[in-house]
Amino acid sequence: MPTQTYRTELEIISEIFEIITNSSMKGEYITTIVRNANLSHNVALDKITKLIKAGLIRVSEEERNKTFIITENGIKFYRELRDFKEMIEEIRARDPKTAHSNS
Repeated sequence: MPTQTYRTELEIISEIFEIITNSSMKGEYITTIVRNANLSHNVALDKITKLIKAGLIRVSEEERNKTFIITENGIKFYRELRDFKEMIEEIRARDPKTAHSNS
């Protein structure tokens, strides 16, 4: 039986940034973030609230619709996060202890 893998908070936040970044400059609705990141509404709001408090995402409200938009600082943070993740993957690929082998 396969074991279920859980995402870290950093992986979830990275996914939220990716979803918002891939949207238009108008931002993204919570329902799209929830669906595409495979999160519950409450978990998504919790993570987004943290990102808003950190100044990495802002909220735009038109009538009753809220969209979430990545800020300049959020863009910088997301770039650094992606670079960091790539560096970790390169290190893992070189480490024989973490490389998967069939022997």
